[in-house]
Amino acid sequence: MAVIEVATSDEFSGLIRQMNQVVENAMGRQFYGFSPTDAWRPSVNLYETTGAFLICVDLGGMEKDEIDVQVDKGAVVIRGRRQSPLPPEGAKPIAVHLMEIDHGSFCRTVEIPSDVKEWEISATYQQGMLWIKLPKDPTVRPTKPSTQPG
Repeated sequence: MAVIEVATSDEFSGLIRQMNQVVENAMGRQFYGFSPTDAWRPSVNLYETTGAFLICVDLGGMEKDEIDVQVDKGAVVIRGRRQSPLPPEGAKPIAVHLMEIDHGSFCRTVEIPSDVKEWEISATYQQGMLWIKLPKDPTVRPTKPSTQPG
C-alpha cells in the first residue's frame, strides 16, 4: 500500500514566502514562520490486521462534515480544509509569535491493495482521528503494496 502525495498549487505561494521574509526582517525575528507551505499534509498511519488494513489520519480540530473520503480508481482519497485555529471568544491576540499548526486545504491518497473489498470500505471519525477500514477479501490473491518515492 502506498501513500501518494497530491500537491496543490497556489499561484501566490512564492509571494507569500517573500512577504514572510520581509516581515521577519522588519520585525527583527519577533515573527516566526507563517503558512510555510501551500497545502498541508495530515499525518497518516497505516496498519494491517489479519482481516483488514486500517488507515488513521490525524485531523484534529476538524468537524466530520469538513472531511471528504472517496474511493477512486483503486485508491482512497481524503480531502478537506482545516481552518486556522483561533483563540477562545473574548481573547484578542495583538501579535502572532509562532504558528506551527497546519491549516488550509489538503489531499492525501492511499493506494488500495488488490485484496481489499472496496464495496465494504468504511470510515469513522473520533477525537480528531479519521479511521478508514479496508476489509480484506480472502478470495483474492494479495498484491504487494507498492511504494512511492518521497
